[in-house]
Amino acid sequence: MCRRLTEEAEVVGAADNAFAEVVLPEAVDHRARRQRVRLVEQPLGQFQPAAALRGGRLLRPGKRFEEFKWWGVSYDEIRPAVFNGKERLVDMDIDGLDAEIHFPPQRTIGHWLGHPDEEFSIAGIDAYNDFLWNEWMAPDRERLIGLMQVPNLSVDKGIEYLKKSKEIGFKGVVISSWPSGGETISEDDDRFWEVAEDLDIPIAIHIRLVSRAAGVKRFEAGKAISPGVSDKTKAQKAKAIGGLSSVFSVTPDLIGQFIFTGTFDRFPKLQICWVETGVGWIPHFVEQMDDRYWRNRGWGEIDIKREPSYYWFNNMSATFMVDFNGVMQRHSVGVDNMLWSTDYPHHGNDFPYSRKVINEMFTDVPAEEREKILAGNAVRLWHLGDGA
Repeated sequence: MCRRLTEEAEVVGAADNAFAEVVLPEAVDHRARRQRVRLVEQPLGQFQPAAALRGGRLLRPGKRFEEFKWWGVSYDEIRPAVFNGKERLVDMDIDGLDAEIHFPPQRTIGHWLGHPDEEFSIAGIDAYNDFLWNEWMAPDRERLIGLMQVPNLSVDKGIEYLKKSKEIGFKGVVISSWPSGGETISEDDDRFWEVAEDLDIPIAIHIRLVSRAAGVKRFEAGKAISPGVSDKTKAQKAKAIGGLSSVFSVTPDLIGQFIFTGTFDRFPKLQICWVETGVGWIPHFVEQMDDRYWRNRGWGEIDIKREPSYYWFNNMSATFMVDFNGVMQRHSVGVDNMLWSTDYPHHGNDFPYSRKVINEMFTDVPAEEREKILAGNAVRLWHLGDGA
């Protein structure tokens, strides 16, 4: 079924997940080996690195909505395609996908990024990246397209990983903190953006950016608690589900920081892709950015060269799953700025009925626009079909 990633590709999942049991090298000493035991032995639903690997969120593919649960799932209940690249190709064929862009499991990666021991943090990130390239993507690197995770220790370390990603052959990178590791964008980050632009490396951000200090704080807090979803009250569960409907709410502030600090004036070719934020909210946000800019640019000393909306359309894009409202507003979002994705294997995926959901969302959408949103934009942004 697969088409090579040229103009023939019809459907490319632009934001999907690759899961692995992270195995650290012996060089990290006995602490790493003890941590691996914890990864394997901790009960499901507890706040441990393994929670995202074996939690209920991975049970969704191929199950009825009524069978979905957030915790208490073992490996034998999960489709092998969750953690095996060769098996993922099988499920992609069943679901009608030419290729998928793969991102790291956020809970596991957050554990390594927030670990107070920097050597240990790097070891976890390296283990995932090695798995991604040498195991997950190995069966077919034209269809299984993983993005390298960048550490959050310093700008210099981030630049090192940018260069490494290019040398290895990754199509892009994922950052989970500002390059300098702080709470907000800073002038120090410019060195990172400059290298990314020079090397033509697109950058993916999964919804939010968490500072190094905040990540360490979360890690330390997590050692003392076990907030499994199964322990929540009915009201807490209701709040959690409500929160799932508004994950994009943390993204606009980050977009604003990029734009209003003039980052894209200094680096006009830099490309940022916001992952799993949806797109239906973007027309309103972009309109409000322009309005607030004109009213407040004086006292705010905002000296960007163009209206804020220009930078959204020129330098940014976002992925979505089910977003009928976004598709209807596609001309205000930007037909070139939106990329469909499956969210496999999380709860937002519709395997094996992705094509059915796509057809329902894209009723009356012209073929050229449909092709861009479902495949062409991903092929262009991530330079697919240009070789491994």
